[in-house]
Amino acid sequence: MARRPDSRLARQAEDLIRAVQPLFLTNHAFRSHFFAVALADRDQIGFDTELLYVASLLHDVGLVEEFDTGACFEEDGAAAATRLAALEGWPPERSHALAEAIRLHVAAKVELGDGPEAFLLWHSTGLDVGGDRHGDVSPPTVSAVLAAYPRLDFKEGFTDLIVDQAERKPGCWAARALQAGIRERIAAAPFES
Repeated sequence: MARRPDSRLARQAEDLIRAVQPLFLTNHAFRSHFFAVALADRDQIGFDTELLYVASLLHDVGLVEEFDTGACFEEDGAAAATRLAALEGWPPERSHALAEAIRLHVAAKVELGDGPEAFLLWHSTGLDVGGDRHGDVSPPTVSAVLAAYPRLDFKEGFTDLIVDQAERKPGCWAARALQAGIRERIAAAPFES
């Protein structure tokens, strides 16, 4: 597996999600990062290592009560990440790329032109949630990522979070995703739990 960046913001993001998210969701964040790096290697895509890492870790933080303002969870996650990046002195354009990667991870389609970090996060979260591009990551890499960050009944826990979001926020992505069959996609993903 790829090494993690060791910046102060990276460590803050790690500490934050470990403090506020259930472990199944925290492990999903880490898996999303390592799958993104594996896909970047496969597709030969260069990216900002710290930006991708922080976006991967914080992309679902809006699903937890402490960061749920009532907005769509991807907006809450983007706002939280932007605040942390601003405190670290990131320039506005880099902070914007971080926020966009988080906002776009639930988009219908993300292109490389939307930013390499957004593109990689969209693909890696799709892989971990629904099995998209599962065959594009080597079995040893998948096994290593799962061993380091077990799923811990992710399918059930994540589905419950999406259902909760959909019920409380009918105008957001979660409600549309449920209508489009995400519950079934999650259940059918090529992972045990």
